[in-house]
Amino acid sequence: MRRVSVILVVVLVTASLGYGQGQHRRQGWLTGTWEGTGYQIDNNETWTMLLTVKGRKYKIEYPSLNCEGVWRPISFSSNSARFREKITRGLEACTNNGRLVIQRLSRRQIAYRFKNPGERDVTASAILNRKK
Repeated sequence: MRRVSVILVVVLVTASLGYGQGQHRRQGWLTGTWEGTGYQIDNNETWTMLLTVKGRKYKIEYPSLNCEGVWRPISFSSNSARFREKITRGLEACTNNGRLVIQRLSRRQIAYRFKNPGERDVTASAILNRKK
């Protein structure tokens, strides 16, 4: 019985380590600094964007709107990720608690689609380029 318990613990620890490594690999494609111009669908306006991803930290800046925040991961795959955006500065200029999807287009480009809280339709979009 003791041997079965030890084997079960080893299997569980190995599985949890493998999951963590796999999850990190799935997130790796987003690592780096990304920049581009966002487009607000409902009012035809544009604004600058700067996304910095280091490890599990996702910092978003909207320099032309004078606001910034963090993205909180909801889910990841090998070519897309879903986030909730928390604005930490400039709440009067940016929508707080929106949901967004990032899709990997290539090693150098990602697509951004944003939905306001409680809405189903995309309200903003962008193509971001990896900064060199």
